[in-house]
Amino acid sequence: MKIRLISFTAQGAATASRLCEGLKRLRACPPRCGRQDFRETADMRERVEAVRFCDLKESGKSLSDFTREAFLTADGLIFVGAAGIAVRASAPYLKSKKEDPAVLVVDETGKYVIPILSGHIGGANELAREAAGILGALPVITTATDLRHAFAVDLFAVRNRLEIEDLQEAKRISAAALAGERIGFFSDYPTDGPIPEELSPGIWQDHNICVTQRDGARRPGLLRLVPRTAALGMGCRKGVSLEAARKGAMAALKRCGLSRLSLCALATVEQKREEAALRALADEWRLAFACFPASALAAAEGVFPESEFVRKTVGVGNVCCRAAVVMAGGMGREDGSLPDTSARGARLLTGKVISEGVTAAVAVPDEEVVLHFQGEPL
Repeated sequence: MKIRLISFTAQGAATASRLCEGLKRLRACPPRCGRQDFRETADMRERVEAVRFCDLKESGKSLSDFTREAFLTADGLIFVGAAGIAVRASAPYLKSKKEDPAVLVVDETGKYVIPILSGHIGGANELAREAAGILGALPVITTATDLRHAFAVDLFAVRNRLEIEDLQEAKRISAAALAGERIGFFSDYPTDGPIPEELSPGIWQDHNICVTQRDGARRPGLLRLVPRTAALGMGCRKGVSLEAARKGAMAALKRCGLSRLSLCALATVEQKREEAALRALADEWRLAFACFPASALAAAEGVFPESEFVRKTVGVGNVCCRAAVVMAGGMGREDGSLPDTSARGARLLTGKVISEGVTAAVAVPDEEVVLHFQGEPL
Protein backbone atom coordinates (compact mmCIF):
# COMPACT_ATOMS: atom_id res chain seq x y z
CA MET A 1 0.00 0.00 0.00
CA LYS A 2 1.39 3.40 -1.02
CA ILE A 3 0.42 6.32 1.21
CA ARG A 4 0.86 10.04 0.54
CA LEU A 5 0.53 12.70 3.26
CA ILE A 6 0.33 16.48 2.89
CA SER A 7 0.37 19.19 5.58
CA PHE A 8 -0.31 22.92 5.47
CA THR A 9 1.14 24.44 8.67
CA ALA A 10 4.28 24.02 10.76
CA GLN A 11 2.38 22.14 13.45
CA GLY A 12 0.66 20.05 10.81
CA ALA A 13 4.03 19.18 9.30
CA ALA A 14 5.24 17.94 12.69
CA THR A 15 2.14 15.77 13.05
CA ALA A 16 2.52 14.46 9.50
CA SER A 17 6.16 13.61 10.13
CA ARG A 18 5.27 11.69 13.29
CA LEU A 19 2.50 9.81 11.49
CA CYS A 20 4.72 9.11 8.50
CA GLU A 21 7.42 7.53 10.64
CA GLY A 22 4.83 5.43 12.47
CA LEU A 23 3.30 4.16 9.25
CA LYS A 24 6.72 3.21 7.93
CA ARG A 25 7.19 0.92 10.92
CA LEU A 26 4.03 -1.02 10.13
CA ARG A 27 4.50 -4.50 8.71
CA ALA A 28 1.76 -3.80 6.17
CA CYS A 29 -1.31 -1.64 5.73
CA PRO A 30 -4.93 -2.64 5.17
CA PRO A 31 -5.58 -4.05 1.68
CA ARG A 32 -8.08 -2.85 -0.85
CA CYS A 33 -11.02 -5.06 -1.69
CA GLY A 34 -9.89 -7.97 -3.86
CA ARG A 35 -6.41 -6.60 -4.21
CA GLN A 36 -3.35 -8.83 -4.08
CA ASP A 37 -0.43 -7.12 -5.76
CA PHE A 38 2.53 -9.48 -5.95
CA ARG A 39 4.90 -6.69 -6.89
CA GLU A 40 4.59 -5.16 -3.42
CA THR A 41 6.38 -6.24 -0.28
CA ALA A 42 5.45 -5.80 3.36
CA ASP A 43 8.19 -3.18 3.83
CA MET A 44 6.40 0.15 4.18
CA ARG A 45 9.52 2.33 4.50
CA GLU A 46 9.63 3.22 0.83
CA ARG A 47 5.87 3.39 0.39
CA VAL A 48 4.97 6.29 2.70
CA GLU A 49 5.79 9.88 1.80
CA ALA A 50 4.95 13.20 3.50
CA VAL A 51 5.17 16.59 1.79
CA ARG A 52 4.54 20.14 2.96
CA PHE A 53 2.28 22.41 0.96
CA CYS A 54 4.90 25.17 0.96
CA ASP A 55 7.45 22.80 -0.58
CA LEU A 56 4.88 21.71 -3.12
CA LYS A 57 4.35 25.33 -4.20
CA GLU A 58 8.08 25.96 -4.46
CA SER A 59 8.38 23.00 -6.83
CA GLY A 60 5.81 24.61 -9.11
CA LYS A 61 3.02 22.15 -8.32
CA SER A 62 -0.45 22.87 -7.00
CA LEU A 63 -2.54 21.01 -4.45
CA SER A 64 -4.70 19.87 -7.36
CA ASP A 65 -1.62 18.39 -9.09
CA PHE A 66 -0.63 16.56 -5.90
CA THR A 67 -4.13 15.18 -5.34
CA ARG A 68 -4.57 14.07 -8.94
CA GLU A 69 -1.27 12.18 -8.84
CA ALA A 70 -2.15 10.60 -5.49
CA PHE A 71 -5.50 9.41 -6.80
CA LEU A 72 -3.73 7.77 -9.73
CA THR A 73 -0.79 6.19 -7.89
CA ALA A 74 -1.51 5.92 -4.16
CA ASP A 75 -3.73 3.64 -2.11
CA GLY A 76 -4.06 6.09 0.78
CA LEU A 77 -4.11 9.89 0.91
CA ILE A 78 -3.91 11.73 4.23
CA PHE A 79 -4.57 15.47 4.56
CA VAL A 80 -3.18 16.91 7.79
CA GLY A 81 -5.33 20.02 8.01
CA ALA A 82 -8.92 21.14 7.57
CA ALA A 83 -11.51 18.68 6.24
CA GLY A 84 -12.75 21.29 3.78
CA ILE A 85 -9.37 21.34 2.05
CA ALA A 86 -9.47 17.57 1.62
CA VAL A 87 -13.02 17.60 0.28
CA ARG A 88 -12.41 20.36 -2.26
CA ALA A 89 -9.10 18.88 -3.39
CA SER A 90 -10.48 15.36 -3.82
CA ALA A 91 -13.86 16.13 -5.41
CA PRO A 92 -12.68 16.55 -9.03
CA TYR A 93 -10.99 13.14 -9.05
CA LEU A 94 -13.64 10.89 -7.54
CA LYS A 95 -14.50 7.85 -9.68
CA SER A 96 -15.95 4.92 -7.74
CA LYS A 97 -15.59 2.93 -4.55
CA LYS A 98 -13.54 0.34 -6.38
CA GLU A 99 -11.04 2.87 -7.72
CA ASP A 100 -10.78 5.75 -5.25
CA PRO A 101 -8.00 5.61 -2.66
CA ALA A 102 -8.60 5.75 1.06
CA VAL A 103 -8.77 9.44 2.03
CA LEU A 104 -8.25 10.56 5.62
CA VAL A 105 -8.19 13.90 7.42
CA VAL A 106 -6.05 14.47 10.51
CA ASP A 107 -6.29 17.75 12.38
CA GLU A 108 -2.95 19.56 12.69
CA THR A 109 -2.59 18.75 16.40
CA GLY A 110 -3.12 15.02 15.80
CA LYS A 111 -6.16 14.66 18.06
CA TYR A 112 -8.63 13.29 15.51
CA VAL A 113 -8.37 10.99 12.49
CA ILE A 114 -11.36 11.01 10.15
CA PRO A 115 -11.79 8.68 7.15
CA ILE A 116 -13.82 10.57 4.55
CA LEU A 117 -13.61 8.30 1.49
CA SER A 118 -13.45 4.54 0.80
CA GLY A 119 -14.00 3.51 4.40
CA HIS A 120 -14.35 -0.23 3.74
CA ILE A 121 -13.33 -1.08 0.19
CA GLY A 122 -10.39 1.31 0.16
CA GLY A 123 -9.40 0.45 3.73
CA ALA A 124 -9.80 4.00 5.07
CA ASN A 125 -11.46 2.96 8.34
CA GLU A 126 -8.72 0.45 9.15
CA LEU A 127 -6.04 2.93 8.13
CA ALA A 128 -7.67 5.55 10.36
CA ARG A 129 -7.47 3.18 13.32
CA GLU A 130 -3.80 2.49 12.59
CA ALA A 131 -3.07 6.22 12.28
CA ALA A 132 -4.96 6.98 15.48
CA GLY A 133 -2.94 4.36 17.32
CA ILE A 134 0.30 5.95 16.13
CA LEU A 135 -0.73 9.48 17.12
CA GLY A 136 -2.68 8.63 20.26
CA ALA A 137 -5.69 10.18 18.52
CA LEU A 138 -9.39 9.43 18.34
CA PRO A 139 -10.54 7.69 15.12
CA VAL A 140 -13.83 9.25 14.05
CA ILE A 141 -15.64 6.45 12.21
CA THR A 142 -19.02 7.40 10.72
CA THR A 143 -19.90 4.28 8.70
CA ALA A 144 -23.33 3.02 9.83
CA THR A 145 -22.45 -0.69 9.92
CA ASP A 146 -19.37 0.07 12.07
CA LEU A 147 -21.34 2.19 14.51
CA ARG A 148 -24.09 -0.39 14.88
CA HIS A 149 -21.74 -3.39 14.80
CA ALA A 150 -23.72 -4.83 11.89
CA PHE A 151 -22.45 -7.20 9.21
CA ALA A 152 -20.81 -5.20 6.40
CA VAL A 153 -20.48 -7.18 3.19
CA ASP A 154 -17.82 -4.84 1.76
CA LEU A 155 -15.67 -5.16 4.88
CA PHE A 156 -16.10 -8.94 4.77
CA ALA A 157 -14.89 -8.82 1.16
CA VAL A 158 -11.85 -6.72 2.08
CA ARG A 159 -10.82 -8.98 4.94
CA ASN A 160 -10.99 -12.03 2.72
CA ARG A 161 -9.63 -10.42 -0.47
CA LEU A 162 -12.82 -11.01 -2.40
CA GLU A 163 -13.89 -9.11 -5.49
CA ILE A 164 -17.37 -7.59 -5.29
CA GLU A 165 -19.25 -8.33 -8.50
CA ASP A 166 -21.99 -5.71 -8.07
CA LEU A 167 -21.51 -2.68 -5.81
CA GLN A 168 -25.18 -1.70 -6.04
CA GLU A 169 -26.27 -5.09 -4.74
CA ALA A 170 -23.66 -4.79 -1.98
CA LYS A 171 -25.28 -1.49 -0.93
CA ARG A 172 -28.70 -3.12 -0.91
CA ILE A 173 -27.40 -5.95 1.28
CA SER A 174 -25.87 -3.52 3.77
CA ALA A 175 -29.13 -1.56 3.89
CA ALA A 176 -31.09 -4.77 4.41
CA ALA A 177 -28.79 -5.86 7.23
CA LEU A 178 -29.19 -2.48 8.93
CA ALA A 179 -32.97 -2.83 8.57
CA GLY A 180 -32.88 -6.16 10.39
CA GLU A 181 -33.47 -8.37 7.35
CA ARG A 182 -31.85 -11.78 7.03
CA ILE A 183 -29.27 -12.28 4.29
CA GLY A 184 -28.90 -15.64 2.57
CA PHE A 185 -25.32 -16.94 2.60
CA PHE A 186 -23.86 -19.56 0.27
CA SER A 187 -20.21 -20.46 -0.17
CA ASP A 188 -18.02 -22.90 -2.03
CA TYR A 189 -15.47 -22.49 0.75
CA PRO A 190 -15.36 -23.27 4.48
CA THR A 191 -15.72 -20.55 7.09
CA ASP A 192 -13.82 -19.86 10.28
CA GLY A 193 -15.45 -18.50 13.41
CA PRO A 194 -19.08 -17.74 14.25
CA ILE A 195 -21.31 -16.66 11.37
CA PRO A 196 -22.89 -13.21 11.90
CA GLU A 197 -26.49 -13.33 13.06
CA GLU A 198 -27.62 -11.35 10.01
CA LEU A 199 -26.70 -14.26 7.72
CA SER A 200 -28.82 -17.35 6.98
CA PRO A 201 -26.45 -20.07 5.70
CA GLY A 202 -28.00 -22.15 2.91
CA ILE A 203 -31.39 -20.39 3.05
CA TRP A 204 -32.48 -18.22 0.11
CA GLN A 205 -33.68 -14.76 1.15
CA ASP A 206 -34.61 -11.53 -0.62
CA HIS A 207 -30.92 -10.61 -0.59
CA ASN A 208 -28.17 -13.22 -0.84
CA ILE A 209 -24.39 -13.61 -0.91
CA CYS A 210 -22.53 -16.36 -2.75
CA VAL A 211 -18.77 -16.76 -2.42
CA THR A 212 -17.58 -18.56 -5.52
CA GLN A 213 -15.10 -18.43 -8.38
CA ARG A 214 -17.54 -20.03 -10.81
CA ASP A 215 -18.75 -17.99 -13.74
CA GLY A 216 -22.45 -17.36 -14.19
CA ALA A 217 -25.07 -14.85 -15.23
CA ARG A 218 -26.12 -12.22 -12.73
CA ARG A 219 -29.28 -12.99 -10.82
CA PRO A 220 -31.57 -10.52 -9.01
CA GLY A 221 -31.04 -10.56 -5.27
CA LEU A 222 -27.68 -12.35 -5.50
CA LEU A 223 -24.26 -10.84 -4.88
CA ARG A 224 -21.24 -12.86 -5.92
CA LEU A 225 -18.03 -12.38 -3.98
CA VAL A 226 -15.08 -13.84 -5.85
CA PRO A 227 -11.76 -14.97 -4.32
CA ARG A 228 -8.97 -13.59 -6.50
CA THR A 229 -6.52 -16.47 -6.31
CA ALA A 230 -6.31 -17.76 -9.88
CA ALA A 231 -3.29 -17.11 -12.10
CA LEU A 232 -3.48 -16.72 -15.86
CA GLY A 233 -0.43 -17.97 -17.74
CA MET A 234 0.00 -16.69 -21.28
CA GLY A 235 2.28 -16.98 -24.28
CA CYS A 236 1.84 -15.38 -27.68
CA ARG A 237 3.31 -14.54 -31.05
CA LYS A 238 5.18 -11.26 -31.23
CA GLY A 239 2.93 -8.28 -31.90
CA VAL A 240 -0.35 -10.07 -31.21
CA SER A 241 -3.35 -7.75 -30.79
CA LEU A 242 -5.04 -6.94 -27.49
CA GLU A 243 -8.27 -8.39 -28.87
CA ALA A 244 -6.55 -11.70 -29.63
CA ALA A 245 -4.97 -11.78 -26.16
CA ARG A 246 -8.34 -11.06 -24.56
CA LYS A 247 -10.04 -13.81 -26.58
CA GLY A 248 -7.33 -16.28 -25.65
CA ALA A 249 -7.68 -15.48 -21.96
CA MET A 250 -11.46 -15.75 -22.10
CA ALA A 251 -11.19 -19.10 -23.88
CA ALA A 252 -9.07 -20.45 -21.01
CA LEU A 253 -11.54 -19.13 -18.44
CA LYS A 254 -14.44 -20.69 -20.32
CA ARG A 255 -12.57 -24.01 -20.41
CA CYS A 256 -12.33 -24.14 -16.61
CA GLY A 257 -15.60 -22.32 -15.82
CA LEU A 258 -14.04 -19.57 -13.71
CA SER A 259 -15.16 -15.96 -13.52
CA ARG A 260 -12.73 -13.37 -14.87
CA LEU A 261 -12.90 -11.75 -11.44
CA SER A 262 -11.15 -14.80 -9.96
CA LEU A 263 -7.91 -13.83 -11.70
CA CYS A 264 -5.28 -11.98 -9.76
CA ALA A 265 -2.21 -12.16 -11.97
CA LEU A 266 -1.07 -12.61 -15.56
CA ALA A 267 2.25 -14.44 -15.86
CA THR A 268 4.50 -15.10 -18.81
CA VAL A 269 8.14 -15.63 -19.76
CA GLU A 270 10.72 -12.85 -19.42
CA GLN A 271 11.07 -12.44 -23.19
CA LYS A 272 7.44 -11.25 -23.32
CA ARG A 273 7.88 -8.47 -20.76
CA GLU A 274 7.42 -5.75 -23.37
CA GLU A 275 4.62 -7.48 -25.27
CA ALA A 276 2.09 -4.66 -25.51
CA ALA A 277 -1.03 -6.84 -25.70
CA LEU A 278 -0.18 -8.79 -22.54
CA ARG A 279 0.65 -5.67 -20.56
CA ALA A 280 -2.51 -3.96 -21.80
CA LEU A 281 -4.66 -6.95 -20.85
CA ALA A 282 -3.15 -7.04 -17.35
CA ASP A 283 -3.91 -3.34 -16.92
CA GLU A 284 -7.43 -3.68 -18.32
CA TRP A 285 -8.28 -6.53 -15.96
CA ARG A 286 -6.36 -5.05 -12.99
CA LEU A 287 -3.95 -7.99 -12.79
CA ALA A 288 -0.41 -8.12 -11.50
CA PHE A 289 1.93 -8.67 -14.45
CA ALA A 290 4.76 -11.11 -13.72
CA CYS A 291 7.54 -12.26 -16.05
CA PHE A 292 9.74 -15.23 -15.19
CA PRO A 293 13.04 -16.39 -16.71
CA ALA A 294 12.91 -19.62 -18.68
CA SER A 295 14.88 -21.37 -15.93
CA ALA A 296 12.15 -20.59 -13.39
CA LEU A 297 9.45 -21.94 -15.70
CA ALA A 298 11.51 -25.05 -16.45
CA ALA A 299 11.62 -25.79 -12.70
CA ALA A 300 7.84 -26.03 -12.47
CA GLU A 301 6.74 -29.47 -11.32
CA GLY A 302 4.20 -31.31 -13.46
CA VAL A 303 3.59 -32.75 -16.90
CA PHE A 304 3.07 -30.06 -19.54
CA PRO A 305 2.54 -30.09 -23.32
CA GLU A 306 5.89 -29.09 -24.84
CA SER A 307 6.82 -27.41 -28.12
CA GLU A 308 10.30 -27.66 -29.57
CA PHE A 309 9.76 -24.43 -31.49
CA VAL A 310 8.84 -22.58 -28.27
CA ARG A 311 11.87 -24.13 -26.54
CA LYS A 312 14.21 -22.83 -29.24
CA THR A 313 12.55 -19.41 -29.14
CA VAL A 314 12.35 -18.66 -25.39
CA GLY A 315 14.32 -21.46 -23.72
CA VAL A 316 11.47 -23.56 -22.34
CA GLY A 317 9.00 -25.82 -24.16
CA ASN A 318 5.83 -24.47 -22.54
CA VAL A 319 5.09 -20.95 -21.34
CA CYS A 320 1.41 -20.63 -20.44
CA CYS A 321 0.93 -23.72 -18.24
CA ARG A 322 4.27 -23.38 -16.49
CA ALA A 323 3.82 -19.64 -15.89
CA ALA A 324 0.34 -20.18 -14.43
CA VAL A 325 1.60 -22.88 -12.05
CA VAL A 326 4.67 -20.90 -10.96
CA MET A 327 2.57 -17.81 -10.29
CA ALA A 328 -0.22 -19.64 -8.48
CA GLY A 329 2.33 -21.52 -6.41
CA GLY A 330 3.35 -18.33 -4.63
CA MET A 331 -0.05 -16.79 -4.04
CA GLY A 332 -0.31 -17.82 -0.41
CA ARG A 333 2.69 -15.76 0.70
CA GLU A 334 2.02 -13.37 3.55
CA ASP A 335 4.37 -10.66 2.26
CA GLY A 336 2.72 -10.54 -1.17
CA SER A 337 6.03 -10.94 -2.98
CA LEU A 338 6.57 -12.77 -6.23
CA PRO A 339 6.66 -16.54 -5.80
CA ASP A 340 9.90 -18.47 -5.94
CA THR A 341 10.68 -20.93 -8.72
CA SER A 342 9.66 -24.12 -6.94
CA ALA A 343 6.11 -23.90 -8.36
CA ARG A 344 4.79 -26.12 -5.56
CA GLY A 345 1.32 -25.92 -4.11
CA ALA A 346 -0.57 -25.15 -7.32
CA ARG A 347 -2.67 -27.06 -9.82
CA LEU A 348 -3.69 -26.44 -13.39
CA LEU A 349 -7.38 -26.10 -14.16
CA THR A 350 -6.82 -26.18 -17.92
CA GLY A 351 -4.35 -27.54 -20.38
CA LYS A 352 -2.82 -25.28 -23.02
CA VAL A 353 -5.66 -23.38 -24.69
CA ILE A 354 -4.67 -22.13 -28.16
CA SER A 355 -6.45 -19.22 -29.86
CA GLU A 356 -5.31 -16.88 -32.66
CA GLY A 357 -1.60 -16.86 -31.88
CA VAL A 358 -2.15 -16.93 -28.14
CA THR A 359 -1.73 -19.72 -25.60
CA ALA A 360 -3.35 -19.51 -22.18
CA ALA A 361 -3.81 -21.62 -19.06
CA VAL A 362 -5.29 -21.10 -15.60
CA ALA A 363 -3.96 -22.41 -12.28
CA VAL A 364 -4.96 -21.98 -8.63
CA PRO A 365 -3.09 -22.53 -5.36
CA ASP A 366 -3.53 -25.88 -3.66
CA GLU A 367 -4.14 -24.08 -0.39
CA GLU A 368 -7.88 -23.91 0.26
CA VAL A 369 -9.60 -20.57 0.72
CA VAL A 370 -11.00 -20.19 4.25
CA LEU A 371 -13.40 -17.32 4.92
CA HIS A 372 -13.03 -15.27 8.10
CA PHE A 373 -15.85 -13.18 9.52
CA GLN A 374 -13.79 -11.49 12.21
CA GLY A 375 -10.20 -10.54 12.92
CA GLU A 376 -7.36 -9.21 10.83
CA PRO A 377 -7.38 -9.19 7.01
CA LEU A 378 -5.78 -12.27 5.48
